[in-house]
Amino acid sequence: MQDEIKDSQNSDSRSAQAGQAARLLAETKAILSTLLDNFPGLVFAKDAQSGVYLSCNRAFAEYAHKSPEQVLGLTDAEIFDPQTAAHFSDDDRKTLAMDEPYVFFEDVPDAVGNPRQFETKKFKFIDGTGRILLMGLCRDVTEVVRLRKETEQTRATIERVRESNVIFTRIAQTLARGYSDLYYVNLETGSYIEYRTREGTNALAEDRRGTDFFAECKPAINKLVHPDDRASLIKAMDKQTLLAALDHAPAFVVSYRLLMQKGWTYVSMKVSRMQDDERFIIIGIMDVDEQVRQRLAVEQAREERIAYARLSALSQDFLCLFSVDPETGRYRLYSSSESFEQYKLPTQGEDFFAAAREQGSKLVYRDDLERFLSGFGREQVLEAIASHGRYALSYRLMVANRPNYIQLKAAMVNERGSRHLVVGILDIDSSVRQEQKFSRRLALAQAKAMFDALTGVRNNHAYRDLEEELNAAIAGNRHPRFALTILDVNDLKRINDSEGHQAGDRYLCAACKIICDTFLHSAVFRFGGDEFVVVSQGADYERIDELLEKMRAHNEKAILTGGISIACGMSRYDGDARVTSVFERADFKMYKNKKDLKARTVR
Repeated sequence: MQDEIKDSQNSDSRSAQAGQAARLLAETKAILSTLLDNFPGLVFAKDAQSGVYLSCNRAFAEYAHKSPEQVLGLTDAEIFDPQTAAHFSDDDRKTLAMDEPYVFFEDVPDAVGNPRQFETKKFKFIDGTGRILLMGLCRDVTEVVRLRKETEQTRATIERVRESNVIFTRIAQTLARGYSDLYYVNLETGSYIEYRTREGTNALAEDRRGTDFFAECKPAINKLVHPDDRASLIKAMDKQTLLAALDHAPAFVVSYRLLMQKGWTYVSMKVSRMQDDERFIIIGIMDVDEQVRQRLAVEQAREERIAYARLSALSQDFLCLFSVDPETGRYRLYSSSESFEQYKLPTQGEDFFAAAREQGSKLVYRDDLERFLSGFGREQVLEAIASHGRYALSYRLMVANRPNYIQLKAAMVNERGSRHLVVGILDIDSSVRQEQKFSRRLALAQAKAMFDALTGVRNNHAYRDLEEELNAAIAGNRHPRFALTILDVNDLKRINDSEGHQAGDRYLCAACKIICDTFLHSAVFRFGGDEFVVVSQGADYERIDELLEKMRAHNEKAILTGGISIACGMSRYDGDARVTSVFERADFKMYKNKKDLKARTVR
């Protein structure tokens, strides 16, 4: 009995050890798989005798335009074009004939014909079963080779220009003095030289060199340019936009605020092409802060006078107008409409912004209160006026126990030699609500225009919109994964002629339901009278063959029972230049299927 207990304990121990060993093996395999997928290159292993791929990492599968699971069990001839496959097989033979790893560089197209450069190491080894295997490690050096060539070309160009001492002479001939920074940019390579004015002198000296001027522009702009000027400057410094401007004028000038030692400073940037070599441009930056601020001050004063005149002329459109001393906060009620007098606001006071926030907490519609309290303060108002000449804030105010849309406006005006802040509250409720009503009607009309009135699925217009989106993705090299299925409902004309158009409509709607139930997660469009288009992506794309088989099975049953048969043809996107090519392949398959169905259908 004791021996039996001991044997049972030993058996349990061995089972536990075996389970632990299995878990360790699974964890080890998972770790190795993760390591291979994160290896900076392509990794694969294949049987030396048959050439069948036994394993690969994700990078190799992407290179082959397949998933890792799809690669396994295939040979080079089944993945790549004949020339590339033969090239790979020749390398395998060389590797098998060597006793050491075979290392080489090669120019090889990928699975869709794009030229690539690889540094490849292949070697043979024997696995635990005695099979001879080939292991391959490939590193894509296409960009390294390209950058090396470009760098060598850049160095040669800069060296030639430096030796002939032409750069500085050209800059001096092209730009006048007064610039704090100058850039000499090669449009072909993007390389550049930056010159800065030495402190205390007007002499320009080389400050630094770079390899890609336009790539470095955006981060520099985001770091050093005023937030309000960044978007327009980034757009202006796009290479294609800049060249287009220089094609229409000899120079391009833009002003913006730059962060310098003295703070935000207005500068003027002038871009000119070299007259004797259009491959190069000169970019000069000049401090124009004093001139711009003087001009802005004059314009602002003029705008303030105009704003006050306009406010006075349009005071009948305001619920109320306040005149505020911007320094002390003292205020007085300038005018008030009859509807606004119900609030019995004080006609004057010592702290306008504090009083406005206090009254706003009681009168502003609760959903807009946080925006009002966070957006309406002395600092925000004065800063907005200093930057844009005016301040505006829209929100809802409780008027006659209902939320009304109003807009608070403020501007600075000069009155008898002193500055006054004029604040007005404008009733915009009717215009806002009219605009909202129009927007809702427009949205509803647009939605109706995109759906088929009979079947309820999307119509031809909606398909054209989706087609353009897919074409844009193709043009942007985003390689969308989709399939088009063209479907044609058989015998609709016979039903219309024999039973009437109402019966035909019911017949078509029933066919549409079959299509929608089959392609449950796809976009279905009624393309014509009896023709539908299905665009499958995501889950339906992955199981498109299964869905086609479902349609085939339906048609088989329909032929036997006299039900609705629907001809269909499917084609996947396969690197086509336009969606039209995918559509035409699917349409061709559909007509072939329609012909087969008609030949088998007995009425």
